[in-house]
Amino acid sequence: MEEIEVYEYEKMNLENAFVITGFPTVGLVGTIANRFIIHELKLRLLGAFLSDYFPPVTVVSNYEPLPPIRIYAGEKKCGPNGKCEQLVVILSEFVPHFATLRPLANKMIEWCKENNCETIVCIEGFNLGEKTENIPLIGVGSTDGAKEMLKKYGVELMQEGMVSGLSGILLYEGKRRNFDVACLLAGTHADYPDAKAAAKILEVVNKMLPEIEIDPEPLYRQAEEIEKQIKANIEKAKPTKPAYAEPMYG
Repeated sequence: MEEIEVYEYEKMNLENAFVITGFPTVGLVGTIANRFIIHELKLRLLGAFLSDYFPPVTVVSNYEPLPPIRIYAGEKKCGPNGKCEQLVVILSEFVPHFATLRPLANKMIEWCKENNCETIVCIEGFNLGEKTENIPLIGVGSTDGAKEMLKKYGVELMQEGMVSGLSGILLYEGKRRNFDVACLLAGTHADYPDAKAAAKILEVVNKMLPEIEIDPEPLYRQAEEIEKQIKANIEKAKPTKPAYAEPMYG
């Protein structure tokens, strides 16, 4: 049995689709940005990644119980050259266990290839160690095509460094499989959600989606309130003592 499966709530032609991923890593930049994109563009739930190795939780949204790693999509004219007809966003509310990251990354790339998706763009944060008003932005590409796309939009390429987590694996697996993966990293602080860093990345994402207008200004204006809400949700999601009785030993 496969470690990770894809369940599709509906079928959709995703040929040449532009795929954006965001997982809760440094500053929760990817999660904040992707939730904003899904809400602003009214993308609909398309599918989910499922595994017995993921935490046993459900996300309740608009009265509906949902898996923690979900796929949203919409028919939007997008992509660097405007040739994509669909936008796909893969969103997660939790950080998968490190042992599941490589199988998940490979499953994502396989699913993208099976559906003839064009490009994966990973939204990430990197730890600056301190809060700053001038948010730096750097990028990494798995292929020459991905690097050229980043340079086209004025993103400085990382020469030396490290990208961890799912995005890091997507990058080296994308290189190995000759699949375009571009990673956008905004400088942030590891200890708090950073909506301003997410907004900074959305400015670049906006340029990549010429037929779609995603206004990042609300993120800048509401950054403090969004960060408070996410902090509260993280606290609520922390593991609690099991409800079932635990054996006692004398």
